[in-house]
Amino acid sequence: MPKGIYILFVSRIIDNMGSVVMPMITLILTQKMGFSKSETGILATVFMFTQAPFLLFGGKLVDRIGSKKVIVIFNTLGALVYIPCGFMRPTIAMAVLIALASDLFSVAAPAYNSIVTEIAPEAKLKSAYSILYLGFNLGLAFGPALGGLLFYRHLQLLFFIDAFTCFVSTLLVFLFIHNVNHNADLKNPKSEDKNRNSFNLDSSVYKFLLSSPSLLFYAAVLLVYNFCYSQWGFMLPLQTASIFKENGAKIYSLFVSINAVTVIIFTPLLTSITHRFRPLAIVASGGLFYSLSFLMFGNSKYLQVFFVATAVLTIGEILININTNIYIVQQTPQAFIGRANSMLSLINGAGIAVGPIIMGHVLLLLQYHDAWILVAMLMLCGSVAMFVLNSKKEHV
Repeated sequence: MPKGIYILFVSRIIDNMGSVVMPMITLILTQKMGFSKSETGILATVFMFTQAPFLLFGGKLVDRIGSKKVIVIFNTLGALVYIPCGFMRPTIAMAVLIALASDLFSVAAPAYNSIVTEIAPEAKLKSAYSILYLGFNLGLAFGPALGGLLFYRHLQLLFFIDAFTCFVSTLLVFLFIHNVNHNADLKNPKSEDKNRNSFNLDSSVYKFLLSSPSLLFYAAVLLVYNFCYSQWGFMLPLQTASIFKENGAKIYSLFVSINAVTVIIFTPLLTSITHRFRPLAIVASGGLFYSLSFLMFGNSKYLQVFFVATAVLTIGEILININTNIYIVQQTPQAFIGRANSMLSLINGAGIAVGPIIMGHVLLLLQYHDAWILVAMLMLCGSVAMFVLNSKKEHV
């Protein structure tokens, strides 16, 4: 594996060890700022929608100036925005700054996917994405747990921790990742259109996406996946606070840590087991694990069951995350990797964006039990759609 992948691995660990703000965002809005469930859903959706132009801008910048520069510039700016929050009381002004930092980090988001294709050869991509996903979650095994401990008494300290670790992780990328082969030729023999490699840097990304109906369908199904998965960060912490009262934040932070530890244990194993299977089939299977975990969340009030359900959800998350980018790379010329990642992140992010606002209103009508069943059935439909797409690709 190229040295740059291991640098990114360490960088992601450090960054996510200090990722203590965003995992707590639902609880910050409800318990610290006093917003209702539906209002929090609306705010979370507004925050997500503001990221749309930043994602598109980031994808275009990646294809123009390279992933490394985008990561360094915009991660640094996002971390700087967190610093004033450490001196503020929890008000709407703090919420606006959190949203701005999230927007700046969104510019760098497509770069993290794209830089892997610039560093690692195509034969090593699945292993590279798996390693980086592992590093991402090694950090998350500690960050949210720390956030849960500091949330009630030392909220402002969370912003300083998050900013500092972001600075350190970005510095590693700046100092040690060199000779990035930006826009190197990457042939995609599995692309469904033999003329796809004729697209160049100045071609329209929209024209390219319209030439790839399977990629658009894939993005639409992932929108459903992300809508359902967003309830892990929205509905579950609200349910946890409802069941476990004043210990809700600490217990939810434990769920996040269990999620990360499960990733650490199972990512190498699942990567090895599934490396011979088609990415679409694995992503579809991951959706089945999601659906099962949602049913478990909705049908128990026992802490032990929540722990098991979190592990089940995480297995699905691993299967999906280590294969999602592989399919995109197989279908996309290198000249479009940045913009395709940003467009697909935008489409998929729409699922995460509308998830809180829709389910915030659903929770006004349904109990958590019924809401989780609704989400589980929707997730099952998404998984079936992914299996159908995989079946179609078998005959291409």
